[in-house]
Amino acid sequence: MAEEEVQNEGTEQASGGKGKMLLFGGVAVVMLVIGVFAGPAVMNMISPPEPAEGEEVAEPVQAAGPAIYQSLHPPLVVNFKDAIGDSHYMQITMEVMSRDQNVINTVRDNTPLIRNALILLYSGVIYEEVTTREGKQQMLADGLAEIRSVMADTTDEELIEAVYFTSLVIQ
Repeated sequence: MAEEEVQNEGTEQASGGKGKMLLFGGVAVVMLVIGVFAGPAVMNMISPPEPAEGEEVAEPVQAAGPAIYQSLHPPLVVNFKDAIGDSHYMQITMEVMSRDQNVINTVRDNTPLIRNALILLYSGVIYEEVTTREGKQQMLADGLAEIRSVMADTTDEELIEAVYFTSLVIQ
């Protein structure tokens, strides 16, 4: 009887080992299949395919250094109206960003012109629009375009990459 128990235990261990081997083998096959199909897609994301002969490729613009910020202090204070005609006030603190110190110096030298253009721009906004996230993002886009326009009129440098609100109060 002891001999039969030892054989049963050995058979159970052998079948358990075979089950584990089948499980690991199945996992390995699944991983291999995933690697075969997903590998090329991942590699294309990492390094795009070479262009075909005669195809022109635009070189990506590389940032020429760290971001440099310049504040347009003091805060801009603008009064504007809502759809009904009630008056509201907006206080805006903004910073411009470029990667070129010469551009930042030009912004600093032309801050009065830039502030004037932004005050005129933002005094025409509508209260119901600027209180939404999309409205604020549109204000930033319009502000960036306005600053680039002022920079283009005064200098040849339009390398302002972004404009950020550092404070925005709407009443």
